[in-house]
Amino acid sequence: MLIHDPPKLATHARPSWRTALGILVCVRVLIACVMIISDCDEVYNYWEPVHLLSASTTPKAFETWEYAPQYAIRSWAYIALHAIVPGSLAHLPSYVSFYALRIVLAIASSFADAFLYERVAQYVHVRIARYMLAFLVVCAGMHSASVALLPSSMVMYTTSVGMAYAMQPASMAASRRTYRATTAFAFGALCSGWPYALVLAVPFVLEELGGAPLGRRLARGLSAALLSALCVGVPTVFIDTLAYGRPTLVALQTVLYNVASRARGIGPELYGVEPTSYYFVALALAFSVAAPMALVSLPMLVLAARYLPSRFAGSAVQLGLRLAPLYLWLAVLFVQPHKEERFLYAAYPLVCFAAAVTLYLVRAFLESAYLRFTRSPYRASRTMLFSAVTLVPLLAAAVLGVLRTSALVLYYHAPIDIMHALPNEAGTLCYAGEWHRFPSHFFVPPQVRVEFVESAFRGILPHHFSRGNASDPLWPWAAYTRTPPMHVNDRNAHEPDRYVALSQCSWLVDTHADDMWEPLMCRPFVDNEASRLAAQTWPVPARIRATVARALYVPGWDTSLVWSSYCLLRRRT
Repeated sequence: MLIHDPPKLATHARPSWRTALGILVCVRVLIACVMIISDCDEVYNYWEPVHLLSASTTPKAFETWEYAPQYAIRSWAYIALHAIVPGSLAHLPSYVSFYALRIVLAIASSFADAFLYERVAQYVHVRIARYMLAFLVVCAGMHSASVALLPSSMVMYTTSVGMAYAMQPASMAASRRTYRATTAFAFGALCSGWPYALVLAVPFVLEELGGAPLGRRLARGLSAALLSALCVGVPTVFIDTLAYGRPTLVALQTVLYNVASRARGIGPELYGVEPTSYYFVALALAFSVAAPMALVSLPMLVLAARYLPSRFAGSAVQLGLRLAPLYLWLAVLFVQPHKEERFLYAAYPLVCFAAAVTLYLVRAFLESAYLRFTRSPYRASRTMLFSAVTLVPLLAAAVLGVLRTSALVLYYHAPIDIMHALPNEAGTLCYAGEWHRFPSHFFVPPQVRVEFVESAFRGILPHHFSRGNASDPLWPWAAYTRTPPMHVNDRNAHEPDRYVALSQCSWLVDTHADDMWEPLMCRPFVDNEASRLAAQTWPVPARIRATVARALYVPGWDTSLVWSSYCLLRRRT
């Protein structure tokens, strides 16, 4: 192990791998059934293309400009992989397919994180593994990310697997570590079409190349990279080439597009710019007390290496290399003007690992001080002080994690809830200002068509996939995926052809209704911006209470929020 305890304070007790897996699966399958869809990008860029590939009836899915063949910066290989589950359940109501895929994602993430837990217990320290497992189970960020259909979530799974193999110290005898970790990192980066995720593998590569003999290590690393490129890259490129109808390497397309778009002044900043504090707030909401603990893990390690050198089996640098990916990822994200919480997902298990390291080192410093003061290893082994100190942040993380997840589900689940009242009859369902909360065609009956009506939004909206004349026996959806849409742009510029007249709508989703419409179903929904603005005029104690209530579900405090009615409306006859 990289870390060891004084003899009298050592422990080997921990949940087994199967127990850890069972706990994670139970929690995340439950989350899969109730969690909201946090981001419209998840719906339009991933759930909708999956619906296109899996629908048994005439596809009505929406397409974003990123899937237009002239841009081709989204991977159909990623979509095809996730379309297997709903495609096999096409004979069932489509919302069943939605939740089935979510459950599969929950189970996949559970296996990845349970494997990471097991390897941390084997190669780092049992207590760190226990603390990490607790954070993986209870933190709200893990709840959201583990069941999201996003490339960053896939990278999160593969990061857990890759880092699990990387926990074993590098050596010439550990060739399985090299090949398997490399394959895991490559799979996440290439299959998801998110090449930036390879940043997370940099410390692993440095450790692999460190030490003698450099030539043999370099040769092994290159062979592992080549094998991974063949096993992962070739199938990915093959599928994307079939989908777009021309040779396409999406990972490269994405990088080239971002470089070219920045040169033209139309980079991701078009979709919003956030201050540096954005990610600190996002991490605090996602991980509560674990977030600051994770951020100070490297400084804590430096202090421990200076004052507790006997705790380390070898150099503390080895543990530092396992903490470094989190810092690298945050450094990359923090310098980008365009910030999204989902970009953090890739490193979420590493937040749990880093927080666990900090918690262990805090305990180690306390144990050292206690031993120095009492000079009695026996008394140190009998006291409950150390367990109490570590239990408090774990319990706090659990309580805050439950309250945060409860707030998300109770405050923002209405866009999914109201879809169950949509009649299974021919007609048009319209979205205006609430277009970004459409939960995907998986919740829409086959006879219903979804359209947009004009609102105050002036960016580019998705459009329905166009059907062309292309065909390919190896890719049945060629008529849709190879057809260049007529009116798309990469400047987030308004396209007027996205709208239908309100008179064509049979149903409308909105937060208010006039005399033309009658409600079929309404559900309470928190207006977050109105709640924030209203609280600005209140006294400081009430303002603090309202701020806490927006972030966490505290029974009785939700009266501090501004609620609206989120409604499915039917045209009056």
